[in-house]
Amino acid sequence: MDDEHPFDRTDHRLGTLWHSLPEPKNRGFFRKTDTPAPVSQPVFAPRPAPGPAKLRVVTSTFTPAPAPRAPVQPSGDIWSGLRAVRPVLPMNGAGDETVELAFDQLRTRLLKHLRGHGLRRIALAAPTAGCGTTFATVNLARSFAMVPGLRTVVMDLNLHRPALARALRVMGPDDMRGFLTGRERVHEHFVRLSDTLAAGLARDSAEPAAGLLNSDAAALAVTHMMDQLQPDVLICDLPPILERDDLSAFLPQVDGVVLVADATRTRPEHITRCEEMLAGQSPVLGVVLNLARRTGPDPAHV
Repeated sequence: MDDEHPFDRTDHRLGTLWHSLPEPKNRGFFRKTDTPAPVSQPVFAPRPAPGPAKLRVVTSTFTPAPAPRAPVQPSGDIWSGLRAVRPVLPMNGAGDETVELAFDQLRTRLLKHLRGHGLRRIALAAPTAGCGTTFATVNLARSFAMVPGLRTVVMDLNLHRPALARALRVMGPDDMRGFLTGRERVHEHFVRLSDTLAAGLARDSAEPAAGLLNSDAAALAVTHMMDQLQPDVLICDLPPILERDDLSAFLPQVDGVVLVADATRTRPEHITRCEEMLAGQSPVLGVVLNLARRTGPDPAHV
């Protein structure tokens, strides 16, 4: 078919949902500046056709997990006792209603799937660098945190190029390696950004990370965090799938993966290779396609 988009074969397996979106009003994400800011507008699997911008959410189907467990309320003492920090800028998509709507729609579908299958842990990763994984992580975490009574924890596990603290404009304990190896305890490492959102930050490091993420110590650290904080949702920002082995090493600790692609650099074969690598290990919960128009010296997402 002449107008067939290269992602349509994924749609055939997974199904699609379309929405018309207006042009974004604000193109400066997480920055205050008088100069033109880089722009990143997330949409999901667009079809190149004339007319208004389109959005679709792509979600997968797979064998359901056992019946969902009853929700467990987080420990008020431990959660409330985390060091409280406030982002420099509100985590609201910089006031861009188009961005907020897109991630709110993804949140609703993910939350329905997680609750329906008794799952809590999500990994976000891109095929290659520069697709906007941290941008998607921050906005998805913001959206989850807007649900009253829903506790969300976000972890920066891109130990080679951590960017979560910079994207959130927060400062706090950032020794993620120390936490994963057991040197730092949960209440020493994690910070609370709001009543419903906590974060585990990381600092730059040239040391290999796949071995650490695959270790029993890391698995135990994550288990202790889940037991003590009792979050309803855990969101993990991980390095590119096709460039590093970190996601594969950490897959036993997550319930599903959201792929983050970029319209300017991600090719259909990248998505296919990622799906092949994840097959039999972890379900693909969705595909986020960032449409990036960069107008400044720095990218709006990392």
